[in-house]
Amino acid sequence: MTNMNKRKKKNKTKLLLMILGILIALIGTIAISGNLYVDSLLNRTHRSKKLTEDEAMVNQEVKDQVKDHKIVNIALFGSDNQEWNEWTDAEMQRSDATKIISLDFDTKTIKITSLQRDTLVYLPEPYDDFDKLNHAHWRGGPEMAIQTINLNFDMDITQYVGFSFEATVQLVDLVGGIDLYLTAEETHQKIRDLQIDGDDGVYHLNGQQVKEYCRIRTIDDDFHRMKRQNTVIMALITELRTKNFWELMDIVEEMLPWIETNLTNDQIKNYIMNLLTFDLKHIDQYQSPAEGMEAILKTVEYNDFSPLYVMKDYQKMVKDIHFNIYEDNNYQPSQKVIDIEKAIYEKFGES
Repeated sequence: MTNMNKRKKKNKTKLLLMILGILIALIGTIAISGNLYVDSLLNRTHRSKKLTEDEAMVNQEVKDQVKDHKIVNIALFGSDNQEWNEWTDAEMQRSDATKIISLDFDTKTIKITSLQRDTLVYLPEPYDDFDKLNHAHWRGGPEMAIQTINLNFDMDITQYVGFSFEATVQLVDLVGGIDLYLTAEETHQKIRDLQIDGDDGVYHLNGQQVKEYCRIRTIDDDFHRMKRQNTVIMALITELRTKNFWELMDIVEEMLPWIETNLTNDQIKNYIMNLLTFDLKHIDQYQSPAEGMEAILKTVEYNDFSPLYVMKDYQKMVKDIHFNIYEDNNYQPSQKVIDIEKAIYEKFGES
């Protein structure tokens, strides 16, 4: 090979390496820019501190029993406050809806467990007394709410997402409203913003109407109210599936300021990437206690609040939750749950 040919080959190699370097730099820049864009969106959420398992009061007995499962449990709090953008006040609102979102990374499925908000439970220090489950968020914000769930239901939660029912109004309107089947009793509710007076059937509701639908409480019980909330969640998921990528991004951008969480940006992005592989068409939903009003031993008044539901069997309630989430039929409630149940019966009676 002549010197000239060697020089040409060398120059081509340099050119290819230069082009490759430019492409790598360009891809890296796009990736970084994209990541920065996503971070800029996620930074619009309101954040609170991350919790360690010790801070969240996760029981070692619980960790030992669930360690073989690749399931992440995240608390979902729906606040009944009216001005969710007032964060200093909103943080201490009652969690009108308290749910556990379970992400199963083995089966690629999602489960939603709704907890009865008026269940009489123990709230940890500094409150250190019995109260309604939904008062935990009011007494000590999301941190105490998480601790209360972990202590009373043997859960391992350290992460949460919070929103208000005003956020639900925004989301429903952003997707263009949702279709819900309403019974004749529901349509005849004399609620200012529901404004429906007709027979049973499917109605297309806007955000304000959906909020009022979720808050109906006079025709049945709070377990039916939980079911209505879950019906709305599934209807919203159905609508979101019809949106393209850019429409979803617009919705996300609008909704993030209405969300509070202690998840980091990296955790959120990791969950989103994993959820792309999940079965989002079928989401199992459960309520606790599973028997509804039949599970209630008695209704009591305590510290001027009523009703508080004393459950017939707290240990069974915990076992049912673990069976629903982990499909573990042999779960044994921790000593902490046993002690709380005993203390409740000693104070409020077993009959």
